[in-house]
Amino acid sequence: MKKTSNSLTNGINSGSVIFCDMFDTVVHRSVHPNYVIRLWSKTMIRELGLNIDIDSLYFIRKEVELFLSEKYNLLHVEISYDIVIKEIYNRLLCNNILSNIPYPKFKNYFEKADIHVEIKVQFINKNTINQLTKLKNDNHKIYCVSDFYTSKKVLTKILDHHNILDLFEDIFVSSEYKCSKHTGNLYNCLLTALELDPTNVTMIGDNFKHDIVNAKKCSLNTIYIANKDVSTTRLKYSYGSDTYNYKKVLKGIYKRCNSKQAPGNSDYVLFYYNYTERLYFKLKQEGIKNIFFLAREGLFLKKLFDFYQNYFALNDEDLIVSHYLKTSRQASMLVSLKSIDKEEFSFLRNKYPKLTPHGFLKNFDFEEDVINTILSNLKLENIQFNSIPDFLDSEVYETIKQNELFITHYDKKRFEQKTYFDTYLKSFNVNFIEEGLHLADIGWGGTMQERLYDYFNGEVKVYGYYLGIREVYNITENSKRFGLNYSVYPFASYSDHILRGNIELNEQLLSAPHGSTISYNLNATSFSKEFHQDDEKRIFDNNISKIQDFMFKQFQMMIKEFDNICYSPVTMQKEMTNYALRIGIFASKKNISEMIKISEGFYSNVGDFSKGLTIGTNRSKKDMLDNVKTFILTPEKQFRYLLRLKPYLFTKKKFLLLAIFPSYIIYWYIKFNIWMRQSLLTERFYLKYAFFNFKK
Repeated sequence: MKKTSNSLTNGINSGSVIFCDMFDTVVHRSVHPNYVIRLWSKTMIRELGLNIDIDSLYFIRKEVELFLSEKYNLLHVEISYDIVIKEIYNRLLCNNILSNIPYPKFKNYFEKADIHVEIKVQFINKNTINQLTKLKNDNHKIYCVSDFYTSKKVLTKILDHHNILDLFEDIFVSSEYKCSKHTGNLYNCLLTALELDPTNVTMIGDNFKHDIVNAKKCSLNTIYIANKDVSTTRLKYSYGSDTYNYKKVLKGIYKRCNSKQAPGNSDYVLFYYNYTERLYFKLKQEGIKNIFFLAREGLFLKKLFDFYQNYFALNDEDLIVSHYLKTSRQASMLVSLKSIDKEEFSFLRNKYPKLTPHGFLKNFDFEEDVINTILSNLKLENIQFNSIPDFLDSEVYETIKQNELFITHYDKKRFEQKTYFDTYLKSFNVNFIEEGLHLADIGWGGTMQERLYDYFNGEVKVYGYYLGIREVYNITENSKRFGLNYSVYPFASYSDHILRGNIELNEQLLSAPHGSTISYNLNATSFSKEFHQDDEKRIFDNNISKIQDFMFKQFQMMIKEFDNICYSPVTMQKEMTNYALRIGIFASKKNISEMIKISEGFYSNVGDFSKGLTIGTNRSKKDMLDNVKTFILTPEKQFRYLLRLKPYLFTKKKFLLLAIFPSYIIYWYIKFNIWMRQSLLTERFYLKYAFFNFKK
C-alpha cells in the first residue's frame, strides 16, 4: 500500500484490479464545483428560454438536493439523478417558470446541459492518464468510481469527449447505487457486485478521506494523488466576481478593437453580440422556429446569430431556422399598396414630407420613360426636380393622383408586386398563418414590419426583434416589436438615450455587399431586383467589409470569453451603457475619420433618394439654450448631439478645438449627474419632476 505516489505503476501487483476516482484525479475543473451548477443554470435558461435568473435556478437545484437528501436520508451524491431532475421540473412547473415543455424534453436538456458545462470547464490530468494507460496495457482492469450527482450516462459522455473512455472496464457512479465513497459503503457494494477480493484491488484518488481512509477500511490497497495545485480545496477560494470578470472581458474587447491593427469603430461589435444573445433567448422563450433577418443590415446579424446558435445549441432538432428576407422600405411599400383613393403613404408623409414630383414617382419603380410620360402629360417637366414642402398635401400630388396613366401603372405595379412577393414568401416553406412572420433587423421604428403587416391585411402576426427602437409607431397585438438593446417602450431611460446615440453609424457598419431591393420578380434564384449605388458599393468593398471581418473574429472570441461568466441581464445592460458612453465621448481621431469616410456610402433607397449624411445642423440661439438646459438636467438626452460635435469639428478642420475638446469633463459630469439623481434626490422630488427620471 502507498499513501502518496508520483508513479502509479510502482507497488501495484500484477493482475490486480484498479478503482480510480474521476474528479481531480483523472480530470480537473477550472472553476469551483458549485460554479459548474451556476453555469448549468445559465445554459438551461438560455436554451429553454426560462424566465428566471441564474442564481435563482442555482438555488432551486441546491435546495432540491437538500430536500431529497433529508427525504431519503442520503447524501446528495447518492440520490438518483432522475429523481433530482423530476423534482426540479415539478418546482419550475408549479411556479409557471416552465410552459409547454414536456418532461422528456426537459430531462434531455438537463442532461445535455450538465454534459456541456462539465466538458467546457474540464481538462485532463495527462500524467495520471499516461500512467493509467500503461497499467491498462499491462492487463490491469481499471474501473472509474466517482461520487457524482449525475448519472453513469453523463459521466460516460464526458469520458468519451476526453477520449479516455476505453481506459475503463466500467463506470460506477454513487447516484446510481444510493451509496458513496464519502460514507465508504460504495466500496463494499462494488466488491460484491464484481466478486472481487479487496486485497487484490487498489483505489487511486485525490481525496484522502474518501479515496484513501474509507477504502482502507474496506481492506483495499490505496494510492493517494495529492494534486494540491488544482484541488477542490484550492478552488473553493476562487469563486471570483462575475461583474469583475465581465468588465475584464469588456476591457479586452475595447483594447483589441482600438489597437493600431484594428479598423475604426469595430468596438461596436459588443452591441451586436449583446443583441445576438438577447435575440436567441427571446426566440427560445417564445418558441419561435423561423426567424427572418431583413436585408441589408440583417445579413451580418444573421451571420453572427448562426455562429452563436451553432456554438451553444444542445439539440440540433430544436435549432431555429434563420432566413434572409430581401426587402427594403421601398419594396415593402410596393407589396402593401392600397388603391390610390385609399392609400395614405404614411411612411412617405412622415419621413419625407418634402418631395419632388420625379422623386415621388421613382418610389414606385416605374421605368424612366413612364415617369417622363406622366410628368409630360401633366406639364410638370419644368418642376419635376423641385422640392415641394408637404408634397402629399399639395396640388401637384392631387394632379398626379388623378392622372389615368399614373393610376394604370400604379395599379399594375401593386398587383404585380403582390403576386411576385407571394411567390417569394412561399419559397421559404413556412406556414405564416400559424407561425406568424418574425423579423430580426437593426430596427429604429419598424417601417418594413408595418408594410409587411399591411401586406397580410393584418391577418398574420408580424413581430419585430430589433437592435433598438427609437420611434413610436402604430403597434397592435399582432404587430409587436421589441428593442433588445434599447427602446422607447414603455419609455426611454438613461440607458436607452445613451445606446441610441449613433444609429447612423450602426447602419453603415451593418451594411451588406449587395444592393437595395427595389422590387420583386419571378427569377427563382433571387426573386428581387436590386440597385447598389456606386458609393455604397465602393465604401463597402474598401472599408466596411474589413470592419465586419474583424468584428466577426472578435465575436468568436467574445463567445468563448463570456461563456464561463454568469453575468446577469442587469450587469450586461449597465456595462453596455457605460461602454457606449466611453467609446462615444472618447472617440479617437481614427474612429472619427473612419466614421466620416464610411458615411459617404449612406444612401436612402426610398423617399428623396439622398446620399451621404449631414453632420451638424443650424440651430437658433433659443434651441441652443434649451439644449444646454437639457444637458445640465439630463445630459443623456443630449448624448446623440454630443457624438456629432467631434465629427463636426473634424470635417471643419477645427483641429485645435478638437484637441482641447473636454471629453473627460463631459464624461464625468454625465456619470456624476446620473449618480446624483440615483443617490441624492428624494422620492418626492423625483416624482414631481419628470425630467429627473433616471431609470436604467
